[in-house]
Amino acid sequence: MVKAKNFYKSALCAAVAAGIGVFALQAQADPLKTKNPDLQQAALRYDIQAPRKLDLKYDVYAGGFHALNAQLEMDLDKKAYDMSLDATTEGFIGKIFPWKASMETSGHAEKGKLMPTVSTSRSSWRDKVNTTELSYDRHGNLLKATTHEGAKTTVDRDIDKKMSADAVDILTGALLMLQNTKNTDKCKGSFPVFDGHRRFNITLKDNGTETLDKSRYSSFSGKALRCTLTVQPVAGFKPKDQKRGWLAVQNHTAKRHKLPTIWLAQIDEKSPVVPVRMEISSEYGSVVAHLSQSKKD
Repeated sequence: MVKAKNFYKSALCAAVAAGIGVFALQAQADPLKTKNPDLQQAALRYDIQAPRKLDLKYDVYAGGFHALNAQLEMDLDKKAYDMSLDATTEGFIGKIFPWKASMETSGHAEKGKLMPTVSTSRSSWRDKVNTTELSYDRHGNLLKATTHEGAKTTVDRDIDKKMSADAVDILTGALLMLQNTKNTDKCKGSFPVFDGHRRFNITLKDNGTETLDKSRYSSFSGKALRCTLTVQPVAGFKPKDQKRGWLAVQNHTAKRHKLPTIWLAQIDEKSPVVPVRMEISSEYGSVVAHLSQSKKD
């Protein structure tokens, strides 16, 4: 029972951090030049024809119970982007795992290249609250990472370039990943992220297409790309990280040959590509995220 509780806690956090908080823009397939080998073959150009706002709501179920609500909001135009993600556990699961999380990112675009300006992530578990803020210069280079853990504040201005070079915050990284999916109509590529402590790659692999039906859980129906999603540790990880969070979930599912899966699709012909479903399977049961509502302005 304890192992199941730990799995669900890790899986819920993982679903939000690596699965739900991703989206794409309608863009032309025009790869950017980069020294990062993970991005050399990716079609990442940011190309918005008109300002757009998008509000996505997700319901997450764990072992059949409604466990978590999440809301992703974004405000996009040709020269800037703003994103926010809020999530909180609900119902019976919420009483066992009283967890909340939020992410916010603001950035701009120059000649089709996305550059974050500031990124903030917050999480609370019972009475413990952690906050990390990443600040960038106008070229998208990381200037400092500020961390608040309870009453303790740490400011790191001397960040190893091997950790932060060519890497972005998780929401900008997710945006790059979904742009590439939109531009190529395939799940592929490895996208570097630095969260203020650790550097890792978010990697997508193609697993065909599938037609999803609308249901009382999901507002989406239609054809979707089916992709496996993995996180590849690069630097800053400790041995205990393999036993918690996303890596614990990923290692568990890999042993069962059922890696975390995310379905990506357009809500309509003019919409960007967005996540419409995510599933993490385990011997304890499944964690499934459904796109329950969508609103476009």
